[in-house]
Amino acid sequence: MTLSNTGEPGFQQAFHKREGVLFKHIAFWAAFTILGIWGQYFMPGMDFFSPGLVVLVQSGYYSTALWMGLLWMLLLEGSGNLAFGTVILYYSGLLAAYFSASAFFEAKNLLFMAILYLFLSVLKKVLIQVMAGMQGLGQSVDFALEPVLVQFVLYFLLWCITFYVFHKCLMHEPVRGKKSAA
Repeated sequence: MTLSNTGEPGFQQAFHKREGVLFKHIAFWAAFTILGIWGQYFMPGMDFFSPGLVVLVQSGYYSTALWMGLLWMLLLEGSGNLAFGTVILYYSGLLAAYFSASAFFEAKNLLFMAILYLFLSVLKKVLIQVMAGMQGLGQSVDFALEPVLVQFVLYFLLWCITFYVFHKCLMHEPVRGKKSAA
């Protein structure tokens, strides 16, 4: 048994284990961000980052959600032609809807997520129409359901995949080095 300079046995092993988990989280969210940017290249106007933000909040990683949310907001705000603030309003609405609804319902339930993403898809369309109207960009007054349904399906599929991969690869680390009590 080695003693580190803190006087705790195994402190360095615990630190290196935490360092490995931190690297996995950074690599996972960096890959998620790159795939989201790539997805937006092929499907302009669709949001690929909101499911990741919801997975982080569901898992209790609030500080990571804050930093990744800020990064994704800056990426989305800089890539569009609407005035600054649309994505901030959208992400604020996302968090307000999630936290207010999760106070009453189970936050990891598929029905809850379907209703949340349906609400967010409509909210996104409404915010875009309002902001485009305020800027005089000539957005049509018709409320087309096709982009809303495409965004809903995209949100739900991305959430299912991200939630599964995040919890499978990062949340359930095997415990090593533990000896049985028997």
